[in-house]
Amino acid sequence: MAINFIRVLLISSLGSLYFIPRKTIKRFLPVTTLSLLITMTINFIGAHFNLFKVKGGISNKIINILSLVLCGFSVATIWTFKLTYGKFWLYLLTNLLQNLLFSFPLITFFEKTQFLNYVKFSRYHHLYLSMAMALFLYGYQKFIDK
Repeated sequence: MAINFIRVLLISSLGSLYFIPRKTIKRFLPVTTLSLLITMTINFIGAHFNLFKVKGGISNKIINILSLVLCGFSVATIWTFKLTYGKFWLYLLTNLLQNLLFSFPLITFFEKTQFLNYVKFSRYHHLYLSMAMALFLYGYQKFIDK
């Protein structure tokens, strides 16, 4: 029951994109796509090396990961860039707060509901990797804008 609620919540986050102008979404779509590709690659590597575990069969694993990555992370990327792009320190602080929130309270909640469990991947690994990716993505967006 809780897993279905999490999935619906993540998928419904796509509705918030209605409040962002189409031009802004198009502007940040390349960086969002790159973010999704990197995150999906990390997920495939993580699944192969048992860095984390998703309870259930293959379809549950795919639905959980895709709802998290395609809905939650992509919407967060677009909103973060829309609200903070051009102000590097605000972007960095926002990403740090988002990653701290995800790494600690949300992962704890996901583990309790068995939506996602970290096995060989710690919350600090997630935090370091996410912040490195945030820096890379900001540089990529700067490159795209030029």
